[in-house]
Amino acid sequence: MTGSEGSSASRLEVAGRRYSQDTLLDSDSDFDAQLTEKYSSNLLSGSSTPQWAEVTYNEVRKRIRIPYFSNPLKLLKSALYFLIPSYLASHTSLEFKKYKPGSTEWLDGLRGIAAFFVFVYHHVVAYTGEEHDFAWDPKRHPHWLHLPILRLFYSGTPMVKIFFVISGFALTYKPVKLMRKPGSQGALMKTLASSIFRRWQRLFLPCAAVFFMVHCLRAWGAFDWFEVRHLKNAKILPGDIERYPAKSPDGFWGQMGIMVTEFWLFSVRNPILHAKYEFDADKHMWTIPTEYMGSMALFLLVAMVAHIRRSFRVYVVLPACYIFWTYYAKYDYPLFICGYFCAEIHAAMDIPSLLPSVNEDSIKKQTRSFKKTGKTIFFSFMFFVGLWLLSFPTRDGDKTWGYMTLCQLMNPSGYFTKRATYHSLGACVLVWALLYLPRLQSYLTLPLFQYLGRISFSLYLMHGMVIRTLGHRLVLEGWSHYEPGAYGSRMFIVVAVFLFAVFPLVMWMSDVFWRLVEAPCTNFVRWSEQLVVAKEDGVKEQAGQIKSA
Repeated sequence: MTGSEGSSASRLEVAGRRYSQDTLLDSDSDFDAQLTEKYSSNLLSGSSTPQWAEVTYNEVRKRIRIPYFSNPLKLLKSALYFLIPSYLASHTSLEFKKYKPGSTEWLDGLRGIAAFFVFVYHHVVAYTGEEHDFAWDPKRHPHWLHLPILRLFYSGTPMVKIFFVISGFALTYKPVKLMRKPGSQGALMKTLASSIFRRWQRLFLPCAAVFFMVHCLRAWGAFDWFEVRHLKNAKILPGDIERYPAKSPDGFWGQMGIMVTEFWLFSVRNPILHAKYEFDADKHMWTIPTEYMGSMALFLLVAMVAHIRRSFRVYVVLPACYIFWTYYAKYDYPLFICGYFCAEIHAAMDIPSLLPSVNEDSIKKQTRSFKKTGKTIFFSFMFFVGLWLLSFPTRDGDKTWGYMTLCQLMNPSGYFTKRATYHSLGACVLVWALLYLPRLQSYLTLPLFQYLGRISFSLYLMHGMVIRTLGHRLVLEGWSHYEPGAYGSRMFIVVAVFLFAVFPLVMWMSDVFWRLVEAPCTNFVRWSEQLVVAKEDGVKEQAGQIKSA
């Protein structure tokens, strides 16, 4: 392969295979820019639409492989190949980069692990009642799964906090790097404008597909079996039972009308007009409007402090904003601010340092080694502090050793305020500590964790409907063979259903949804912006600066 062909192939790489799709929303390939310039010039010059459409078709044929619809067998074969998970298919194009110090691929691994733990939590929470909420206690709750850090394997709320910190990091990393370049204000504002334009589509278009799937299942009666039994016995499951969307008496098209109304409430009235919405379609999707509102506020903050000296904005403005919003019990926005703070720290660390000289004496070498070892020990300790804070129990933390002291520090506040505060602080400390631990970063770039990171958004969107249909059905069928007091046997059924039914199906659906919906939506968002982006006459951009032609 020649150099030009290699660069062309890299430009045609789909969004789902790259590092962070949040970061990708802020960047465009040279190929897309060339296509947009060519098509816009043809339209402005008055060329006919058929000629433009023909050029578009030819360019698309070069970029993707279009199936031959005249050959049904070939089409069926392609469809069956597509349904094979990407990690099993022989034709897969999955690629994973080797870890490089200073890279940010580890963020994807951390996000993938957090998404998987949320999936486990939502499976467990319906069947365990309040058992999973308590911290370890030798008398009341002596099971080892209640121990700090170990309880994070089935805790969902702390993982959501980590999501928001990672989003703040990914969304601001490119703007932060532009801030560090002299004369790049024009490119920075252009990047922020592009991010704001694309953010709503990037978050809510995949959700629209999930709404359609959930309401199709509702119209076809997939939730009826459990709903009927729940009406007869309100305590059919000891844990959290989620609501279902309303069912239309007018059949499928009536259900589609309900879907459109609910999606409007979910994607417009709730995040933009701050109207109340119950998230009946999928309770787990409450984070999406929160993510959107936090992103918009974060972009505003970046634009506001972009011209301020780095030391002042990083060590004065950002901590002040974090304390202000935490004090007023707005626990989600400070997490985005923390992600922005970590992006500033990482961008500063990305500057190559001077290599030690060959003739450096032994004392200086020992000093350098001692400082490096001391820094590793300190941030390893802070990493475990972050995990311990994230393990703050949902209930009875004020009666548990260690967490009791933290609760006393915030005595006037309610327990929910204490829990949310320490979960948020734990997520911030965890990500901050990881910045200085390259060994742990390298573990997060292992192929398994990188793959989980790439499908994390799809995994988050897919697992709810499977748990509420197949999961509930199989667990209740298994429980019917045991007495209510047979706790061990019932928990065995919960674990077996997860391992042999829910987990394989969710992973397969997430893989297909990632390739069929999420990645094409990301590409569509980029393409739609190119259609409407303003082209400035007599202005050209060079090296991050806007100069008159």
